[in-house]
Amino acid sequence: MPLSRTQSKHGTRPVLILMLFFAVARLPLGCHQQPGESSDPQLKPIQEMIDQQLPVGTTDASVQSFLSARGYTIETPDKPGTLVATIRHIDAQTVLPVTARVTFYFDANGKLNTYEMHRVFNQRIP
Repeated sequence: MPLSRTQSKHGTRPVLILMLFFAVARLPLGCHQQPGESSDPQLKPIQEMIDQQLPVGTTDASVQSFLSARGYTIETPDKPGTLVATIRHIDAQTVLPVTARVTFYFDANGKLNTYEMHRVFNQRIP
């Protein structure tokens, strides 16, 4: 009995193994970002400040106090258990401002779980 083009004398198993190998090889390795981690190098100082000053487990009230004391704008959250702030930072080396919109996520006990940030257009300081 002749073999078809898609079959070999060993069946389709080697072809499937080869396809699986190439599919796995395409997965990004070592590129996974932690929550709150930004790929934008200008946001790194903001990320480092938040990681240092507001570790996981910080209370909602402490986060609000930290943000208010530094004059950062706190927005009305879209959903419960979140806090949204606009953080403006001026890079000491380039003397250029960068602004991030940071969403803080809290657990049912009001403790900080994680945060995410996105760069936004710089706005004039009132």
